[in-house]
Order: sequence, then C-alpha cells, then structure tokens
Amino acid sequence: MPNGRRSLRIAVHNGAPEWGGAEIAVCRLLAALQERGHTVRLFCNHPVVAERAAGFDLEAPILHVGGDLSLWSSVRVARALHRFDADVLMIGTFRKTLHLALGAKAAFVPTVSRIGMSTDIPRNAKYRWLFGRIIDQVVVSAHDVAASYRTALPDLDEARLEVIPKGVEPPSVAPDRDEARARYGLPRDGVVVGVVARLVPEKGIDRFVEAVARVPGCTAVIVGDGPKRRELEEQARHLGEVDRIRFLGHLDDPWPVFAALDLLVVSSDRESMANTMLEALSLGVPVLSTPVSGAHDVLVDGVDPEAPPGRVVSDFHPGSLAAALQRIVHEPALRARMATAAAERAASRFAMTPYVDRWESTLLRVAKTREGARAIQP
Repeated sequence: MPNGRRSLRIAVHNGAPEWGGAEIAVCRLLAALQERGHTVRLFCNHPVVAERAAGFDLEAPILHVGGDLSLWSSVRVARALHRFDADVLMIGTFRKTLHLALGAKAAFVPTVSRIGMSTDIPRNAKYRWLFGRIIDQVVVSAHDVAASYRTALPDLDEARLEVIPKGVEPPSVAPDRDEARARYGLPRDGVVVGVVARLVPEKGIDRFVEAVARVPGCTAVIVGDGPKRRELEEQARHLGEVDRIRFLGHLDDPWPVFAALDLLVVSSDRESMANTMLEALSLGVPVLSTPVSGAHDVLVDGVDPEAPPGRVVSDFHPGSLAAALQRIVHEPALRARMATAAAERAASRFAMTPYVDRWESTLLRVAKTREGARAIQP
C-alpha cells in the first residue's frame, strides 16, 4: 500500500431494490477505495444493483438479507463475512441494519453504518439499541442528520458519530454547453433550468412543474424516468407547458445535461445530500433546492450571501420555489455570480479526494477493533 497505509478487506451491503443516487454514490466511493489498493466486495440484495455495480469494476455478489423475522439472514451475513475475511462491514441500508449488525457481531467484524436519508433515524427501541450498543461507527453526510442522531441517542459517544459530506469528481473534460444544448434541442441563448432525478413521488417533480409554469422566460428539462412520468407529462399538458417543459428520459451520462443548464433545481421532499447538487456545482451550475437534508451544508453554510452557489427555499410550497426561480431566471448578473461561486464551492468543499481520504481514515480506524475482538474469542 502507498504511504504505508494498511490494505483493508471492506465488505459493504446494499439492500436497495433499485438503482439510484445512493447506489451511484457508494459505488464511486468503493471504486476509489479499490483504486487505493483495498479489496472491496459489495453484497447486494437485488440483481439490478449488482449488475450496475459491476460497471464500476466492483465484485458484487447477491447476499439476500430479509426483514426482522428472516432469522437465517444473520447467519448468512456472518458466513459471507467469514468467507470474505472482512476487516470491516459498511452497512448501506438502514432497514437492513438488524441482521447485518448481528451477523457482523457473530463474525467479529466491526461495523460502520452509512446514513444518508434524514428519515433514517433510530426512533424506536430496536434501532436505539442497535445504534447505541451494536454499531461501531455512524457516518452521516449532513449536519442536520447528525443533530437528529444526537437527539435520538443522547448517550451516544460523540466519537462514534461522524459527518463526512459527499464528494464529487467532474469529468476531466467538461462537456461543451452549446453542443449539449444542440443535442437536446434546447435554445442556445435562453435560460434553461432542470431537474435530474428518478420520477418517483419523493422527488417532488410535480412541484417543479408547477413552479416552472408560474415563471415565464425559461425552458425546463426533466431528466429521468419512473412511475410518475406519465402523470407529470399530463400535468405539463394541463398547465399548457408542453413546449416549455421537455422530458428527456433516463440518460446513462447526465454530465452534458448539467453543462446545458443555467440552474439545477432539487425539488424533493427528502434527500441524502443529492449527488446531482454536487455534480451541477462542479460544472459551475448553481442550484435551487427545497430544504432537504444536506442543502444548507452545500448551499448556505459558510458562503458569501452576495455570491451564493445556490439558494434553499424556506418550505416545500411550489409558490416558494417559483418565487426564487423567478428572481434567478430574470437576473443574469445574479446567475453569473452564482455560477462562479458554484464551481469554487464544489472544488473547495466537496472534492472527491478529501472525501475518500476521510472515509479511508474512518474505515482503517474502525477496522483496528477487529484484532481486539478476535483476541477475546473463546
């Protein structure tokens, strides 16, 4: 290992039934750790995640972990960790914590719970026990989530709770704005705003559509697919905005779309420090967001109010989003200041290398407890 670092065997479990932003973020992190010489295995509950993870050159076998009553799940986890000879287990799905934590305990493998969503809080006795007594380290991506954990677990040792904001690495060659707009049939000189998200209820795309309908003078793009698409297209038709709101569907490479935008909008009800927010900023695209988890960390805390990288509205009402959108769309000088600040913010606070550094340091520290656990085995 370079720089004298110990090489780890890192096991990770993802229980999601579909591929989304959280899965992309963890695969980027794991690929970076693998490049540093660590051995990584991403155990998945569902083939769709395993197949997409393989695109990051990650080994991703299926390890099904069921609900609380699936008594053999803990045994399967323990056996898989033993066969892999894992130094540490990263738990990536809150609802699968019970069997993953118990299986890791049985295999004498320390655990790190990677928490993203602001709703993944230990509110009941089961989770308070797991996070208070069993999980070795809790890592969250935003300070508001950390505050919720301190409230839910007032006796939790502060050293066992860590905030590691996400990181982003933009393409080595930024996509050309004019080429991107031409590719997607967007006006070369007009103001273009957009969302990049799965079209599911929690992303609040209907809120975005309604806000755009209230703000003339811009073109909107919606990138992504999902069960809400037909309903959202009908909403755009009903509002008379078919020509101004373009549905581009799912794109494997969304970077050209980011380059085409003047503003990215995050309209969600809940988030986990949205990847799209950081990706847009890294290309100098400002962000307008609802008050979801991580938004204040990225767009508000410690920024110059005269030249912010974006804005967070005070509530989830479409009118609030529309009012902020109105100002940004119709004030080109403000957009220019925000664009400059966006690129600077991403580079200074959310670069990929320090993000991986912090995760590597945490995993190395937690993994050291495995030797002690092994020493006391009967």
